[in-house]
Amino acid sequence: MKAVQKLSLALLMLMVFAIKSNAQNQIEIVIVGSAHNNSKSTQNFQAIIDKLKNFKPDMVFGEYLPQGDYAKLEESNWAKELFKKERDYLEKLNPESPKNINAQIKKDQKALAKFAYYHKTRMDLAVNYAKNWDRGNADYQIFVLENYMKQSFGKEEQVIYTKMFGGIDSLKKIGFYRPGSEYVKIYFPLIYQLKQDRIYNMDCQTYDKPWSIAWAKTDSLYKILINKAKADSTSQEAATVKAIEKYWAYNEDEAKVFNADPYAGMNTVKYGVLDEAWNFYGGPHFYGYAGFPTETVKEMIAQWTLRNEGMCKNIVEQAKAKKAKRVLVGVGASHRKWMEEILAKNPAVKIINYNDLH
Repeated sequence: MKAVQKLSLALLMLMVFAIKSNAQNQIEIVIVGSAHNNSKSTQNFQAIIDKLKNFKPDMVFGEYLPQGDYAKLEESNWAKELFKKERDYLEKLNPESPKNINAQIKKDQKALAKFAYYHKTRMDLAVNYAKNWDRGNADYQIFVLENYMKQSFGKEEQVIYTKMFGGIDSLKKIGFYRPGSEYVKIYFPLIYQLKQDRIYNMDCQTYDKPWSIAWAKTDSLYKILINKAKADSTSQEAATVKAIEKYWAYNEDEAKVFNADPYAGMNTVKYGVLDEAWNFYGGPHFYGYAGFPTETVKEMIAQWTLRNEGMCKNIVEQAKAKKAKRVLVGVGASHRKWMEEILAKNPAVKIINYNDLH
């Protein structure tokens, strides 16, 4: 009997050890729901940066497409078209390329790790990142040049910079420098202050075409619903529209709290519910309601889920490869709820909400 008790105790201790070991080996991930346009915001962005710095992330991810994914996309894909225009702009200004662009990028990274103020080296690195289809890091290096290096350029370096990039107005116009973006406001300054040398790319555009088709179908059907509601205010369709409008609205007190700190607000449960409703014409809550485009909304959500699963897969694979313990992901607020739910199912991951950071 004692032998059985000892065996049971040993098994229990083994289980406790396994649970503790698993918890210690988990990757802690913070998904920060963010606004893509912060140009009119009065938010204290340095306070956000300081909060994220305290988390001490090993890796910072942005909603940029991994460089190898561009070749897999159709030429008509919006993300490919957008970056190709930017890439062609720098290619035209800088037609000469190194024989081995990957080797040159590694060489320049090493040089800048030893001394950050090799300005021409950083300029070359930004251009080569763009040529190598790494939009995230091309943007980041241009940000560093504009915000931290440009003021100490010599006259010759100023001339070279203008020749290679065309000046800040041109960079803004083409899209390489977006002053109101979450990257310029939060994630690029964060990376720089952490003394890290890059942003990691994690977006997924594989499902954009079926997503766009489902979205277009839903939008058409939703317009029919709205028109029927307008035509007859006593109809079931009118009751559906009224219910949707009530469901996806903040009340006055909630709106005041959200406006006081939008980044805190975008990372709450309430915002996740509302955002889902805004993006999906009311969302799953209205499946089966009169006139509601249930089947096409389901198609939208299926494609949206696949995209978010792809993004989560990109994060976890890269984090494991780097043996990262703490990972920060800056992403459009509409992704946050979905990504948290997907990653929470992964035993290798521990999700920490932005609002739980100190």
